Amino acid sequence: MVNNRATDREESPANPGDRPWVAHSDNRPVDESVVADWTRALRGARPVEPSDVAPDAPSATGGDGLSPGVTVVVRSGAGEDVTGCLDALTGQERAADGERRDVLVVVDGPASPDVAEAVRRFAEDGRVAARLVDSARAGTLSARDAGLAAARTEFTCFLDATDRPGPEFCAAVLTAAAPTVVVVAVDRADAEARLPTTVAGTLVPTGVARRAAARVRDADTDTGPGTGPDTSTETALAADADTLFLATLVAAYDCQLRLAPVTGPCPGAGHRQTVPQEDLTSGVTVRMELLRRLDVLGRGAAPEALALVRSHVHTEVDRLNAHLRTHPDEHAEVVAALDRHAFDDFPYDRLNRGRARALAVAYCFPPYNDASAVVMAKRVRERQDIVDAVFNAMDGNREQDPSIRRISGPYVENEIATDTPTYFSHWGAIEAYCTAGLERIAELERRKGSYDRVYSRAMWPASHFLAAAYKLHNPATTWTAEFSDPAARDVQGQPRVSPLGDSELLTRAGERIRELGLPVLESDNVLDWCEYLAYALADRLVFTNPNQLDYMLSYTPVPQIAATVREKAVISPHPTLPPAFYAMADQTYSLEPGVAHVGYFGNFYATRGLGDVLTALAGLDPATRERLRLHIFTGKADALRAHVAELGIAELVRINPYVRYLAFLNLASKFDCLVVNDALTSDTHARNPYLPSKWSDYAGSGRPVWGLVEEGSPMSTRPLDHLSPVGDVGAAQDVLRKLAAAASESRSGV
Repeated sequence: MVNNRATDREESPANPGDRPWVAHSDNRPVDESVVADWTRALRGARPVEPSDVAPDAPSATGGDGLSPGVTVVVRSGAGEDVTGCLDALTGQERAADGERRDVLVVVDGPASPDVAEAVRRFAEDGRVAARLVDSARAGTLSARDAGLAAARTEFTCFLDATDRPGPEFCAAVLTAAAPTVVVVAVDRADAEARLPTTVAGTLVPTGVARRAAARVRDADTDTGPGTGPDTSTETALAADADTLFLATLVAAYDCQLRLAPVTGPCPGAGHRQTVPQEDLTSGVTVRMELLRRLDVLGRGAAPEALALVRSHVHTEVDRLNAHLRTHPDEHAEVVAALDRHAFDDFPYDRLNRGRARALAVAYCFPPYNDASAVVMAKRVRERQDIVDAVFNAMDGNREQDPSIRRISGPYVENEIATDTPTYFSHWGAIEAYCTAGLERIAELERRKGSYDRVYSRAMWPASHFLAAAYKLHNPATTWTAEFSDPAARDVQGQPRVSPLGDSELLTRAGERIRELGLPVLESDNVLDWCEYLAYALADRLVFTNPNQLDYMLSYTPVPQIAATVREKAVISPHPTLPPAFYAMADQTYSLEPGVAHVGYFGNFYATRGLGDVLTALAGLDPATRERLRLHIFTGKADALRAHVAELGIAELVRINPYVRYLAFLNLASKFDCLVVNDALTSDTHARNPYLPSKWSDYAGSGRPVWGLVEEGSPMSTRPLDHLSPVGDVGAAQDVLRKLAAAASESRSGV
């Protein structure tokens, strides 16, 4: 796998004389021994007292040839008056006798005669060495780097021309200095730990800071996976150069953040004011690029450093949230940026805070690793409606896979996990879920009012019961209910039965159903009521295919409802994710050249399996078999290995354990052909009502798909590259021969 972490670059050693800033072309890799262990625990930010710093603290010079002392870099805009700042520096107290102290005035662009004269007069005073440095180009980024490059001392402190440091400022920050410390001057009345957003008022170890600055510059050439440098984005990001520079020192170079209390307004304090939330003139793309870089910095950082970097992330996401409230049409731009970069821990709740006007009700939902959770996440993304998601906490029944939050997260404000027992159709568990869900929803409604829309999806029946309960309390809410498969019948067409208990919910539902002029269901079966409540009360009904709709209506206990259901019905196959999702979790998987690689993902059931393909492969001639490899990812590997060995094809079949969802998508894009098979229903159904959700995942892989289908099934109507009837081994062998021939032609260069 490719390591996208930016490469550290080291500047050439400082010259003993003046060093006007020039663009560096020396890109030799840094000596890694200079970079401290990234995982070493930080001490945490706090006010520092002189006793905290040992007088014989080790020098930060390393191999940089820097002298003990501090260089104060005063950044000046073109034509900006630096006299007041220089006067304040003249009266600075000293931390120790003989301490070296230099002053550099760095001008953004060519220096004016007035600035040059002010520096000359300051230098003539004799108490402090002073120089004027012209940066090669305008901008605070260039000025900061010019100051670091020209510094002769082991520490560099930054000020702006408008700052007026008190007499104890330099002594305070220098007393707190250490080889791996970023010192931040703070007002004694406001000594709050934080990562600053500007270098003004900070002191840094010069050698490490040069490397951090080079790292930030190097990142300018990498704007994310699948993209090239964006000049306009980099120009706009220059305003955030200090944020990235200081975050890099803390997170990537293991520097401790230490506060140095001083009296009076702190240098740089005016620059630390929060930008108005609605002011996002730099554009959404620029803010997302800043977030991407901060996220990369946080990876591998010690906990304290990670917390500080995330505080910056939260600030930026809060700004995005405020902007999107008034510019919701720009949400798609944010989502596209999120899809391009795999954020380790993005605060989706902050991004969407206060924006959800809809509920997504799914008993199983991300982060739980389950097919029903994945499909509901895809529905949320497809609808592009900001939601509060209500689901059941399934920690004891399903593993968590936080990565699938990337599917639905950009559209979720609040995740509402009810801590109730997890059962498929037990009435007590369903009632507990409904009660807890309504209580949690009511807490949110006290802040935001009733929801305009509710979307529920059942594989798990409890989803529709909670949505129905909410609809009964809020008749004006638009309820859309989806059935992934028939709820009241299993794949063999047999009734699913679970006894119903007394319920205020069903009593109230019955009253509402009568008001609508519909019959009340006379059944004590949970699964019958799951379907009927949605049929009667939902405003819209979603089915994955027409066969499913016809089949479910064929067995409904209330035939009169059929016309109502058809009026509300919408046919919508499971969504396919954008191409970016197939590259989010790059997998290393060996595929030998010159043969056709066929992939299959899934378990084997009595009604759904890969028997045709295995039997067909075993019956092929040896030359054809040698040009084929079957790769199976399943949760029942041991039984499959025994069966494959019996068929004599163990050397042709590679059996793997299940992989997580995003890894599955990436692997699916690597094979020459993917196999998907229909459930076997011909003995129990007039027409197959099932459309495998795997089809929607395969459809976005860009790879040919081979369907083993029943006649007239929903799968048989899909745009398959290869098709063979279920149970027809000869037809399966024909497909395998075609794949082997194509591999042979490719190997021979035909």
